[in-house]
Amino acid sequence: MSISTSRHPRDGGATLNVDQLSSLPAPLRRFLYFGLQRAIGSRIGPVWREFLRWDQLEPAALDRAIDRRLEGILTFALQHSEYYRTLGIGPLRAGETAREALRRFPLLTRTAVREHFPRLVADQVRSEIRGPESVSPRRYDWLIVKTGGSTGIPTTVVHDRNARDWGRATRLYALRAAGFPLGTPYFRLWGSEQDLLQQQSSTQQRVLRALHAEVPLNAFRARESDLQQHCDTLRRHPHIRHLMAYVDAAAGLAEYLRDRRLTSPRLETIMACAGTVTAEYRELIESVFGAELFDKYGSRECCDLACECRQHQGLHVFSPNAFIEIVDEHGAVTPPGVPGRLLVTLLNNRGFPMIRYEIGDLAAAAPPGTCPCGSPFPRIQQLCGRQDDLLTTEDGTAVTSVFIRHFVGVSLNRQLIREWQLEQRTRSDLVFRYIPLHREGLAENLAALRRSFASVFGPSPRFSFEEVDVIPPTPSGKTRWIVNRLRLPEDHRRD
Repeated sequence: MSISTSRHPRDGGATLNVDQLSSLPAPLRRFLYFGLQRAIGSRIGPVWREFLRWDQLEPAALDRAIDRRLEGILTFALQHSEYYRTLGIGPLRAGETAREALRRFPLLTRTAVREHFPRLVADQVRSEIRGPESVSPRRYDWLIVKTGGSTGIPTTVVHDRNARDWGRATRLYALRAAGFPLGTPYFRLWGSEQDLLQQQSSTQQRVLRALHAEVPLNAFRARESDLQQHCDTLRRHPHIRHLMAYVDAAAGLAEYLRDRRLTSPRLETIMACAGTVTAEYRELIESVFGAELFDKYGSRECCDLACECRQHQGLHVFSPNAFIEIVDEHGAVTPPGVPGRLLVTLLNNRGFPMIRYEIGDLAAAAPPGTCPCGSPFPRIQQLCGRQDDLLTTEDGTAVTSVFIRHFVGVSLNRQLIREWQLEQRTRSDLVFRYIPLHREGLAENLAALRRSFASVFGPSPRFSFEEVDVIPPTPSGKTRWIVNRLRLPEDHRRD
């Protein structure tokens, strides 16, 4: 992040380079951040203060606040969204709680969002939002948001201005929980299509990045020379001790340092996002960087949803903005500790109500009770990966992919494979792709993996082992370790 001046071509005077903003004192940058947001029409200031008040509520008061907000969005959807009006749900009944009424709403799948997009849009903005390519006529208003399309088919939703403000508040809360609140300099190892295509960021983007004192690293660039450049950048800023990163990108950088026995830049905290933080990933990343890792969970269409605190006893759900359910395949709420499908109801998005949205992830709820940190927010005990990551045995049994990660990364880890991917094409046809790190012992290691896979899937399925030079990321920049064609939408399966 350079600090320089540029001269105006007409008067020859020196003007402040945007990047110089990052050198201002943190309190001043925080003041400027909220001032800039107010200038563009955002209400992030009062929303952030309200978010912090929720964090101080007693458990009973928090439950009442959640119920009021949940009742408000359910009532609004039934009255102002054509999609929900035509479901025949009817208004909330006398004596019925908002949580009981919520159970009468059907699950909202990604397919339903794509098929019914115009009907989900609220009445007051339907004339402006005709489809996924619509653009707001006002500077800070509703915004079209598209997912990364990790299964090949992006999902498009709308965030109204209130949802955008609450989404920004969740990001500020997560930063604070992970030990680097707004104003603290940090590295951001994230996907940047603009950098990849050598496109210039907008002035507003550059100003916000500078006010955050953010040093960007492109997770889309993962060749060996790119990883070395990332390491060099971290070393050039020894005073910066915090990192926000894709889980896979942070693990890849840690593996690069470990496998080459390079001295690692020392960090204090790492916020890991956009993937599953396995026990193996946590141990690897923390040991290499000497840092405390915080797991953050969220998505583009739902914003940040939960984050660990320093107690590391689950991820705190951001209750002012989202209501979370974890249910089994029949829709019944799973007991604490039992994995299930994660459903999200956004509480502040009245431009595009999303109720019981099936986000596609598996999780287990933590037991009820207040976290030792003092926050009253309910917790997710564990994130268990994506539903798409479930694998299918020959007899049709669905099994978690965790054991594959365990075989490759723990029990049979000989540090001979740098990256890998398992693709299930049919119940009897699976492909294991890998990028070798070392040759000595590789054949024996692959043979052991083949035997381990057969112990789970049975002797009949055919396992193909393919050595490759690169495992391409998804359009959002994340690497999919598991690709199950049996669970992808019909129009995106490969023959």
